[in-house]
Amino acid sequence: MSFRWKLFISYLVLCMVMAVGLFTAVNSILETHLLDESRENLLHQAQLAKQLVEQQHTLKPQQLAHKLGSGIKARVTLIAADGRVVGDSDVRDDQVLGLENHRNRPEVQQALKSGSGWSMRHSDTLRTTMLYVAVTLPTNDMSILRLALPLEYFDTAKQTLHKLLGGAVALLLIISLLLSVIFSNITSKPLREIADAAARIGIGERGVRVPTGKGEEIDYLARVLNEMAARIEDQMHKLTSEQQRLAAILRGMGEGVMVTDTQGAIILVNPAFRKQFGLPGEVEGRPLVEVCRHPDLLHAFEEQRESGDEVTCEITIPATNLVLMAHWVPLSGEHGKRGTVAVFHDISDMKRIETMRRDFVANVSHELRTPVAVIKGYAETLLDGALDDTPERGRHFVSIIAGHAERLTNLINDILTLSKLEARDAALALHPLDLCGTIRKAQMLMEDHARTKGIRLNATCPESVPKVLADQGQLEQVLLNLLDNAIKYTPDGGDIAIRTRQENKRVVIEVSDTGIGIPSKDLKRIFERFYRVDEGRSREQGGTGLGLAIVKHIVQLHGGEITVTSEAGKGSTFTVTLPAA
Repeated sequence: MSFRWKLFISYLVLCMVMAVGLFTAVNSILETHLLDESRENLLHQAQLAKQLVEQQHTLKPQQLAHKLGSGIKARVTLIAADGRVVGDSDVRDDQVLGLENHRNRPEVQQALKSGSGWSMRHSDTLRTTMLYVAVTLPTNDMSILRLALPLEYFDTAKQTLHKLLGGAVALLLIISLLLSVIFSNITSKPLREIADAAARIGIGERGVRVPTGKGEEIDYLARVLNEMAARIEDQMHKLTSEQQRLAAILRGMGEGVMVTDTQGAIILVNPAFRKQFGLPGEVEGRPLVEVCRHPDLLHAFEEQRESGDEVTCEITIPATNLVLMAHWVPLSGEHGKRGTVAVFHDISDMKRIETMRRDFVANVSHELRTPVAVIKGYAETLLDGALDDTPERGRHFVSIIAGHAERLTNLINDILTLSKLEARDAALALHPLDLCGTIRKAQMLMEDHARTKGIRLNATCPESVPKVLADQGQLEQVLLNLLDNAIKYTPDGGDIAIRTRQENKRVVIEVSDTGIGIPSKDLKRIFERFYRVDEGRSREQGGTGLGLAIVKHIVQLHGGEITVTSEAGKGSTFTVTLPAA
């Protein structure tokens, strides 16, 4: 039941109680007033009749009773001192002696004691309620004069009075009902406004305030509610700012973050976590075991929940070759229960760098072992007496030692070059560069080497090709390394071509040969350090296995890219794309 109806019913009940009380009180007062007035009137009539009796004392009592009764319009009874009825206006003369003795009647007893008396009782003779008034007489044969008045008119007056009072009470109730509706609406309207404002505040609506000026109590409640609304808005603003800040932090984090509740359902994930585990769609509110079925992830989650301690583990995702370092931390919840916060760090690059470092050390060690072993072997041979043999044999050994020393020098220089290129502070002296002039210079430097194998070296560079933004020395090294590889792996009498062209705002350089080509299975790894398609032949050619890795790093530092297409036995084409100046 609403407050308005409660207030309305309380008003209505109060009005009904007041109406019933008023009806009862007024009815009682009016009945008493009517009765008193009737008694006084009848007593006055009795006094008047007493005077008439004193004047007409010569008449017989029965005659006197009839004469008085016809004039007074009330029953007149004349009673002797012993209580006998000697005259009665309502009975015949022959019936007077048959009436019972009235000495013990209350009104008669009072009159004998005080000179007058009255009573009201039901008359069995007349079968109605009667009002009796008695006064004493100074005569000898008649001691008491009693007047009796039937109260039928009194009952009729009471019924009329009840109708008037009932109508008045009904009208009062109707008016009270209308006023109760009006007053209950007036009283409950500010409370409804306050309740509506509280509901709007509860759903987070801002700027809600309750107007004042509607009474001291209502104004106090309104001020309290307005202060509460202001504090709630301030707290909501702080919470929203914190939530936005947290959301921005989570979105910007490179680490994946996942939060679960005490039941194992996901509460929160950030975009990095979705990307790491390849999760499409919404995952909040779903159990972790349903969202992701990675065994290492689920095992670590269950381990943390059972132990309640921090757990650290590595998780590998084969589909994307990601290696994640997962840190699981318990999250306190209600009634001592715990949720879980997990942070996933992508350590794939670290693992890859570590693997590359191990491979690099192993490859360098392997590349150094052969020339060092050869130099050491021939040096020991010379020391063991080969110097005393023929000069031709000694010079042969020394030439072998010198060749492998040269190989070591080239290897060390390439390692140092690659190390400088991979350094974070590697700097290039970029200038607008005439590409055609650089190509002709590289062609001239490699011409003699190509001529020794009968290889034709051709360069095509249109004058319309724009300049490139490049480092002169580094770009020359790129061309020299590509031409050197092409000469090494092109049989005698082959052809090598250098072509340039412009594509949009970039310049393309192609170095093609008619050499032995590269198998398709090796194309993806051709730019790795120390990777060789044919290790035996590469070592015979004096290659270090770092040339193409150096080329790739130089091109990438210039903001370009390098690709290769090849077919085994037919030749290869290396394509370098650089931004135009």
